[in-house]
Formats: sequence, C-alpha cells, structure tokens
Amino acid sequence: MAHLKTSKGLLEFENRFLHFDNKVINQEVMLENLRVFALYLDKIDINWGPAFGTLIGVVRNDDFQPWKPVFDIYILKEDEERFKDVLWLLMDVGFRLTRYERRGLFYLERNGEYIKVFVLHKISSDVRHTGGSDFIHEKYLQNTVKWDFKGIKLNVPTEVDEYLTFQYGADWTIPKQTVVYSSALLTKWKLWLVARSQDIMPDTLYYAWLLHHRQKDFRKFKARCEKAGVPLPKNVQLASMKPRRYKKVLTVGVYDLLHKGHVELYRRAKGLGDYLIVAAQDSNYILKYKPTAKVLNSTEDRMYMIKSIRYVDEVISYTDVDKIVKEVDFDVFVTGPDQCHEGFQRAIKWCEEHGKEHIVLGRTDGVSSSELKKKIAEKTLSNAQPTA
Repeated sequence: MAHLKTSKGLLEFENRFLHFDNKVINQEVMLENLRVFALYLDKIDINWGPAFGTLIGVVRNDDFQPWKPVFDIYILKEDEERFKDVLWLLMDVGFRLTRYERRGLFYLERNGEYIKVFVLHKISSDVRHTGGSDFIHEKYLQNTVKWDFKGIKLNVPTEVDEYLTFQYGADWTIPKQTVVYSSALLTKWKLWLVARSQDIMPDTLYYAWLLHHRQKDFRKFKARCEKAGVPLPKNVQLASMKPRRYKKVLTVGVYDLLHKGHVELYRRAKGLGDYLIVAAQDSNYILKYKPTAKVLNSTEDRMYMIKSIRYVDEVISYTDVDKIVKEVDFDVFVTGPDQCHEGFQRAIKWCEEHGKEHIVLGRTDGVSSSELKKKIAEKTLSNAQPTA
C-alpha cells in the first residue's frame, strides 16, 4: 500500500496503474460524482474547474467529450494541502484515491468513473505548469466566470475562446479525438513499466527525469507564446522540477496577534515543501518607518510564539523583504494577497529572476489581525465605560 502525507495523517491507498482501453464516461454516474465532488471543494473555497480537453467538451458541446474516459479538472498548487485534507471526506462518501503522482496528479474513482486532478505549479508570475506536457497562463485561472454545466457551477476562463485558440488552435471548435488508448498488450506493458519506475524512483532521480522530459514541451510552449505575441521572459525556468532533496519554504510578516489565519498560513506553506522558515519583521524597523504603528508584542516574543507552532521549523527576523530573500536559502516564497507594496514587488521579481517559486496564499475567511485589534479596542472601551 502507498501513503499520502496530509495534515490529518497518512492516507493509505493502493497506487494502481490505470489504462482505460476503450472506456467512455457513464454520464449519469459522472454527473452524480461531480455534484458530490463540487459540494466538498466549494466548501473550502478553492479555485478549481474543468481542464484541457474536458474544458472543450464543457464549453463547446455542454457535454462530456464522447471519447474521454475521465473528467479532467485543475486545482492550484497553493490549495493542494487543503485538497488532500478533503480527500478524507471524499473517501467517506465513496471516492477512492486510485493513483497519485508526485508531480501533482490525482486520480479519484467512484462507482467506476474517474476524476483526474491536475495540480498547477507556478513557474513565473503569469504561467503555471501541470508537471506534464501542459502549461497555462495565470490570467485564465484567476479571471473566471461560473459556467452552468448540467446544474453544476464550474470555473471557466472569462476569455475561454482566446485560451482554447491559443492552446489548441483556431479549429478547437471542430470535434476531433486527440488521445487514443491502445489495447495492445506490449503497449500496456511498456506504460506499466514507466509508471512503476516513476513510482519507486527517489525524488532526486524522479525530478531530474521529469525535468529532462518536460524541457521539450516547455520549448514548444515558449514558441507558441512568441507566435501569439506574448513572449515569456528569458529567465523563466521549470523551477518546480529542479532536482532537490530538501525543499525550503519562506514566508514573512509581522504576526503581532497570532490567530487561526496565521496557523492555517503556516500549515499550507509547510505543505509546499519540507522545511518552513517564518520571518517576523523587526519591531524597531516597523516603528522607525511607521511611528504610529501599534505593535503589541516585541520581536522576541513574536518569534517565540511562532516557533511553538508545529508547522514551523525555523523563525528569523528581518527588516526589508527585498533583502531577506537574498540572504536566506529557500526554494519557495509564500506571500499573502495584501503583501504587494514596492518592497514585495522587488522581492518577487528577484525570485523570478533566480529560479525561485512564488506562491500567493489567500486569507482565511473571518479572521484578521486588524479585526482582532479593533474588537479588543472596542471591548476595552466598553469595559472602561462607567456604569449607571
């Protein structure tokens, strides 16, 4: 049996070799699977939707592609850890994890039908990669509309025609089968051997092998970008595939009033690698440039509290964010949606120029430091009011 590491423990599953021969989707069963799947993913508010050939069937025919054996969807790398946690709930309602690949690929089966989940990694500020042969511009994932697919609301790119034309050519509206599963025993045996070899490879060898095989696809994508008039920066690399034995993640902030949102940030950030470094901004530096800022806890106290959280491996202090990224050894830089001032822009640019991944993690709904401080102030004022 194989094991998948999640924040709730090791999820045990049988990592099977899948070959679909002439299988086609049972629409009634798949629709029921999608309704259940959507219910759980929408509860945790992650960005997901139909991917690649499945997307064509959804928008062109308002139907499943007649020759596809699985339903393809995407999720973002920064949501993968939350998705792993949801797997436990999905298993309670009949889903099984039947295959997982380290590059970021899940196969879920329920009642004989399969949902294939691609995890999209950032390789630059505006491009993501499946770990396979496909790349996609960030704008098609962030700028979406809700598409009603047989009563199920799916995220579809706002500029879906532009995206599919770029990805598949102007004739994407013409139905054509591009993937065929051979039933020949020799072909099946070769595919099984490749899959089995990938499953047992050590990480260093696995990612080196993956990088070697994906460079050709990356060159094709860059050429397509050039032709479409949206060339990629010369320094864009397949950073997520670089062989490395110990992946370090860096995130920074003030963290004055620690709350659930911070813990969730650390949990999700730790899921992006093996070692989490949290940098707390120095109090003296904050007050030097923001004299009116109200920092309740000293730098030392904030670092002490952060270190007590089990997801955190190392705590350091910093002054300027664009300096700390040059001084610390890390692979992934994690920021929040509101960390976007000039210092962060310089830090992010430096990461992109030096082969570092940059990932933005969304806030935890319903909690923030500013709201907590406001509530504390209101409570203090209320308690200070003289009673009649």
